[in-house]
Amino acid sequence: PYHGWTDFSLEGIDGIYGLSYLDDIAFEWLDNAIHGLTHLTPFCVKGFLEPWRMICVVSYWNCHVILEDDEKAPLKKEETEYDFSHTNMLDFCKYLYQDISEHFEYWVGFGASTEKEEMPEKEKQLKKKLETLKELIEKNEQYFTENYCFM
Repeated sequence: PYHGWTDFSLEGIDGIYGLSYLDDIAFEWLDNAIHGLTHLTPFCVKGFLEPWRMICVVSYWNCHVILEDDEKAPLKKEETEYDFSHTNMLDFCKYLYQDISEHFEYWVGFGASTEKEEMPEKEKQLKKKLETLKELIEKNEQYFTENYCFM
């Protein structure tokens, strides 16, 4: 994250998507990843490219990236772009954990509504969410093997 923008990409995806500060990505994405790993269910994360919107559906074995024109509703098929990565849910969560951990101080202040006086509380909350995600990654590692089938 830098100056209100951050880049998002996954292996196998052609582009790099510049996401804006309009979403508090670290907090929102961690919440969704925690929910997904807690319930072992696919989840979604999103970000604004201004004016486009990027939605990443994280399923068990793959990630599906959808780009939509944020200013049009309902969309036509030709107004939507789609990309795909063989990144499984657990690896997505590991990448998320690693990125936020390595750039922690930047992620704390990333969202549009962050005020200086809120920083200590946001830092505390973000650390707690990271700890929760790390525990869930370790707990669920056993399920993301070639022989496991989600039902």
